[in-house]
Amino acid sequence: KIRVRKRDGTREDFDIEKLGGALRRGMHCVGESTADARELAHAIHIHLQRKRRKSISSSAVFEMALKTLQRVEMGEAAEILELHRMFRGVCRRVLRVRHEDGKITMWDKSRLARLAERIWDLSPRTARIFAGEVESHILPQEQREISSREVLDMLNQKVSQFGLADAVPVEPIKDA
Repeated sequence: KIRVRKRDGTREDFDIEKLGGALRRGMHCVGESTADARELAHAIHIHLQRKRRKSISSSAVFEMALKTLQRVEMGEAAEILELHRMFRGVCRRVLRVRHEDGKITMWDKSRLARLAERIWDLSPRTARIFAGEVESHILPQEQREISSREVLDMLNQKVSQFGLADAVPVEPIKDA
């Protein structure tokens, strides 16, 4: 089993579907057929297994994905993925969260994931999915500041969309 080290230091299992989805999005954006995205992700996974990698950074996986796209003559798709990643990074660095006590903090998807994990007793992976869904909604709006209440409302909405509307939080929801 290969573990991926995320930017925030957490680790998760290598996910072929997740990598395939990223490749598919890049390929789709430039009008390429997305039929081979899963196979390319699978090839990267096999390469890592043959190298007997037990752990790899998400950045290294991303670089492998870019090189793979370039090798199969889909350089434009690689460029799109790289631009998208840079855009998300910039948006994350400028986004601030205004808390109910007036405190302002930097956006932190990991903090939101830990909150979701704690209040709904979710697995770390599921909590990251919810936090990622919220982030995917916020970042394209290019906001510089958002209230923690808005973030929590979005998180509640995402939890509801995934069929957990009747789930009772393990503890009362406090400011994110």
